[in-house]
Amino acid sequence: MDVSNLPLLSLLIFLPAAGAAVVFLLPLGEGLSKTLALLVGVANLVLAVVLFRSFDPASADLQLVEKVNWIPELGASYHVGVDGLSLFMVMITSFMVLMAMLCSWDQGGRRQDLFYGFLLLLQSGLIGIFLALDLLLFYVFWEVMLIPMYFLIGLWGGENRRYATLKFIIYTMGASLLMLVAILALYFCHHTQTGEYTFDITKLYGTAIPPQALLPMALAFLVAFSVKSPLFPFHTWLTDAHAEAPMSGAVDITGLLIKTGAYAFLRFLVPLFPEFSATWAPLVVALALIANIYGAMLATAQDDLKRLIAYSSVSHVGLVILGIFLLNVQGMNGAVLMMVSIALCSGGLFMVVGMIYKRSGTKQISKLGGLWKEMPVMAGFFLFFVVASVGLPGLSNFVGEFLIFLGAFQVSVLYGVVATFVVVLTAIYLLWMFWRVMLEKAPERATPWPDLSFMETATLTIPAVIVVVIGIYPNILLSRIEPSVLKLLRQVKGEVAQIDTPDRETGKEDGMRVAKIERGGPE
Repeated sequence: MDVSNLPLLSLLIFLPAAGAAVVFLLPLGEGLSKTLALLVGVANLVLAVVLFRSFDPASADLQLVEKVNWIPELGASYHVGVDGLSLFMVMITSFMVLMAMLCSWDQGGRRQDLFYGFLLLLQSGLIGIFLALDLLLFYVFWEVMLIPMYFLIGLWGGENRRYATLKFIIYTMGASLLMLVAILALYFCHHTQTGEYTFDITKLYGTAIPPQALLPMALAFLVAFSVKSPLFPFHTWLTDAHAEAPMSGAVDITGLLIKTGAYAFLRFLVPLFPEFSATWAPLVVALALIANIYGAMLATAQDDLKRLIAYSSVSHVGLVILGIFLLNVQGMNGAVLMMVSIALCSGGLFMVVGMIYKRSGTKQISKLGGLWKEMPVMAGFFLFFVVASVGLPGLSNFVGEFLIFLGAFQVSVLYGVVATFVVVLTAIYLLWMFWRVMLEKAPERATPWPDLSFMETATLTIPAVIVVVIGIYPNILLSRIEPSVLKLLRQVKGEVAQIDTPDRETGKEDGMRVAKIERGGPE
C-alpha cells in the first residue's frame, strides 16, 4: 500500500489527541464519549496495521520520515520516523490501549468520559515517544505522557492513590529534569563542534563529547531511562502505581509505560553514547540480573494479585534490559520481541485479575480459591497467560527469552546461568498463584460468581491469539527488527563481520547468517 503522500505517523500520534480534545471539550455525555473513544482506538489500530503493511522489512533505515521546522531559532523540528526498533512499539501501543478500553467498558465510577479521554491522550504521548527523532520533541512527549497517568491513577485509583501518584510524579519528573540538562549539554556540544544548533538525533549521533562531560551526560540519560523502565534500584514507584491504578491503567503501565524506558535505551542512550554503553554494560547487566532475581523473589511473597504481577513485571523488564546491554544481535532481538510479548502476557494477566476483582471485590489471594469450578472459562484464560508469562515453548515469551539466553551465554556463562535460573523462580510464583486462586478450597460464598461474558471472552481471546501467532512464527517480528538492530550495533561496535546463523526462511545451512560484532576485529 502506497502511503508515501499520507502523513501516516502524524495521524497515529495526533488522532488520539484530537479524540481526547473532543471528549474533554464537547458535552457528548458518558455513553457517546466512550463510543467515540473506542472508535478512535479502532481507527488508530487500523492505521498501525497500515503502517505494518507499508514497512519495508529489508531496510534498516528510518522510513515514512516527516520533518517540519518547529522552532527554527532553536534548531528544533517536528521530526518523526519509524524503523524496526519502533514499529512494533507503535503497534502494541495501539492494540493495548484498545484492549484497556474494552476491559473497562462496563466498569463503574465517576466521569467515565474523562477516563477514556485520558486513555487517548496517553496513547498520543506514547506513540510520540516511539516515533520522535528530535530530542526536544521526544522530551515533550516524554512529559506529556505523565499528565494522563497522573489523572488515571489519582482520580480512578485505589485507597492509596494520592501517595502512589505523588511518588510516581516525583520519581519520573525528577529523573526527566536530569535528562533535560543532559539534552541541553549535548545540544551545545554539537554546536561547539559544527556551528549548528540542532536537536536532530540523526545528526547528534555523530557528536564527539568531551571526556569530562561524557560521564555526567550519559549517567543522566541512564538514570532517566532506568527510572521509567524501571530498573533496580529505581523500581519502587512501580508497585505502588500498579496496586493503586485502575485495571486499565495497570494494563497500560505494564504493557506500555515501562517499555518507554527500555525503548529509550535502544534509541537514545546506546547510539548517542556508544563508548559509555560498551564500558558500563557490565554494571547495567548486573543491575538487570538483580532486578530479574529480586522481582521474582518478591513476587513469590505477595498476597495481592496486582502487586505480584507488578513485581513480575520488574523481573521481566530486568531480562529486557539484560538483552539490550549484552550488545549482541541475539540479545537485542530478544529484548525488542520481549517488550511486545510482555505487553500481551502481563496485560492479559491484569485483565483477568480485573475481571476477578469486579466479581469478588478483592485482590487478596488468600480470600479467593476454588474459582476453577465456578468460572472454568476464566480459569482457562488465566492458565494460558500464566504459562505464556512463564515462557512455555510455542508462545511469545519463550522466543524472546530464548534469544536473550543465547546472547547471555555468548557474553558470559554466568549471565546465562543466572538468567535461566530466574525462569524457575517465575514458574514457581506464577503457578503457585494460579493454584491458590483457582484450585485451592474455596471460602464460603453466598452465591457463585458468574463466568466470563461474551465481551470479556472476546477481549481476552484477541491477545491470546497474538501470543500464539508470535510464538509459532516469530519471524514476522524478527525479520523487521534485525536490520535495525544490526545498524545500531555498527554504531556501537564499529564493525560487522560475516554472518553465520540459519536463514529463518529456508532453514538451510548454506543460507546461514550470524552477526559477529567485534570491537577489535574478527575472531
